[in-house]
Amino acid sequence: MAADKGKMVWPVLIVVVVAIVFVVLAFTKEKRTGSAVDVLADKPVASTGQPQDSSIKPAHSRADQAAIATVKPAEAVVMPLQQVSPAVTLAIQVYSFKDKSRADTALQKLKDKGYKAYILVSDLGARGTWYRVRVGPFANEEDAKKTLESITQEFKSGIIVTE
Repeated sequence: MAADKGKMVWPVLIVVVVAIVFVVLAFTKEKRTGSAVDVLADKPVASTGQPQDSSIKPAHSRADQAAIATVKPAEAVVMPLQQVSPAVTLAIQVYSFKDKSRADTALQKLKDKGYKAYILVSDLGARGTWYRVRVGPFANEEDAKKTLESITQEFKSGIIVTE
């Protein structure tokens, strides 16, 4: 029976020794990697406010740190809402094709008629890539509507869109 107790003591003894080693290593590592503020707290400070060890310089003096700790955050200032119109640009979407060559043909026809046309490529994931033939941009809705009238007369298609 005494042999059984001896067998049970060894694992417990090994666990205790390993725990002590971990505690000692953690303590020594903490001492080696202490921050400059921790190191300064242990060093005496000269009357000039500078540490005596010239290789360690604090970010703020102790007086500055005390002053910073007493500063209260400023109160939030509530500003009235302003009516600001968002910078919306308008365009006319004349066509939308899955086939790039058809979009290029439509683009050229619009340019030949003098419209400022371009193609916007839209990847719609599972629905594929679409080539949107547009005219614009327009700064205001009135200009877009006037141009839309002439485009729908010539090309029988078109809708005003925002960009």
